[in-house]
Amino acid sequence: MAPIEVTSILFKEFVNDGKVPEDNFVVNKEQRIDPEADLKDGQIFLRLLYLSSYYLGSGFEPGKPLQGGCVAQVVASKAPGFAEGEVVSGMLPWSSHQIVEADAQKGLHKVEPSLLGKVPLSYFVGVLGMPGMTAWSGLKKIAEPIKEGEVALVSAAAGAVGLIVGQLLKHVYGCKVIGSAGSNDKVALLRELGFDAAFNYHTTPKEQALKEAAPDGIDIYWENVGGPVLETVIEMCRPHARIVACGMISQYDLPDEEKYGVKNLFHVVTKRIKMQGMVVGDYYAELGKEFATTMGKYVTEGKVKAVEHVTEGIENAGKAWVEMMAGGNTGKAVVKVAAEDPFPVKKKE
Repeated sequence: MAPIEVTSILFKEFVNDGKVPEDNFVVNKEQRIDPEADLKDGQIFLRLLYLSSYYLGSGFEPGKPLQGGCVAQVVASKAPGFAEGEVVSGMLPWSSHQIVEADAQKGLHKVEPSLLGKVPLSYFVGVLGMPGMTAWSGLKKIAEPIKEGEVALVSAAAGAVGLIVGQLLKHVYGCKVIGSAGSNDKVALLRELGFDAAFNYHTTPKEQALKEAAPDGIDIYWENVGGPVLETVIEMCRPHARIVACGMISQYDLPDEEKYGVKNLFHVVTKRIKMQGMVVGDYYAELGKEFATTMGKYVTEGKVKAVEHVTEGIENAGKAWVEMMAGGNTGKAVVKVAAEDPFPVKKKE
């Protein structure tokens, strides 16, 4: 096998405040890998198939490849437990080809062989990957017990996690589900997927929309936005409401002095509201296998449908990430790295 040119996405410098510009993502093609000469005992050689622009791993170094959720195929292996041709998912560098050491292999999960060719491989950085695990485990560990007919609100509902949360609440738990999104097209999509009510927060005052959709209050709130939205929802929470604090995207790019201070937190006490933050990595050891089986069933049964915003080419990964942070995606933002999918899904005739 001849040496292979590696395309990597490097992060130029850390941005303390404000939005990360597209030119901070640097395309680098200086590295070459010769699998026959460079692969050592205990290592595996991967080619990236898809990467997620939804999440950047922590601890990155300027000038080094970024990391995030990825799907990759084993091209060659000198490590026990990994065979040529297998498909894996996990946190990996944004590099088209890479050699993975034994320690890093511990964070990789093999894609269930029975699903290969039945669902797109991109799903394993989306509905069957970290966003899906976030939605499913957050509801299971924080929002449950959930009663049929309870009223649930999902903010940023047309994003990668929000779409899955809303579908689970509606089609699995039987809740009345309300979604907020940033465009009329996204609102229409939410309704197509079964949301009982949806509104465009750019054109409809949130207080008005929520009073119309949930006149008797809110039992479950999936928090992706923060700021004034959180304050409004706390005001409308019923006693014993549950708030799953997954993200607060409205506050991410603001300097500390401009971040919004929620003023009515005393309602958390008087209404006995359960509000808990979550990081999905806390739940993989306990729930990872159950998630893979359960969500795989929901997807194949049609209870949860995947919506993807696909960008072609690893060279455009930085652009895809910037667009995603600006709300330019509907559903899961995915970058297709490999030109051909090794396990394409056959279209039903």
